[in-house]
Amino acid sequence: MIYLVVAFDKNHLIGQKSSTNGIPWHIKEDLQHFKALTIHKTILMGKKTFEAIGKPLPNRKTIVVSNEDVQYPYENVVVEKNLEEVLKSYKNSDEELYICGGASIYQQSLPYVDEMIVSKIMGEYVGEIYFPDFSNQNFECVKKVDKGTFTLEYYRRK
Repeated sequence: MIYLVVAFDKNHLIGQKSSTNGIPWHIKEDLQHFKALTIHKTILMGKKTFEAIGKPLPNRKTIVVSNEDVQYPYENVVVEKNLEEVLKSYKNSDEELYICGGASIYQQSLPYVDEMIVSKIMGEYVGEIYFPDFSNQNFECVKKVDKGTFTLEYYRRK
């Protein structure tokens, strides 16, 4: 099963290059939600997202996708060049994979995703990286949970 996890504001903004971790906001409850969702799981992200975070997230296997020959001196971090191959291998397995960004990885992964977990952050923030339009990807919202500063929306592929 392939999941996509994302937080975006009302304009689908997901990133700000000048922030310390690439995220335009700091909402503790959303970070806790992300941690609970992905702990002891396999997460996948692009090189820019991984380097914006600055280190591997604890208690997770991390797949970093990059066209460059990069290596990271961390246990549980694997670099892959071919995103499509990785996605196809998880699509045909029982193991869960959580897609965690950035924008290009999200865009390329959308056709393979079974479910999306979206944190809709209240308000408008400043940044320059946006989540791609997914209106034509055949998803339906199956659940909404109000968390106060954000709303969790669960989408499943029809």
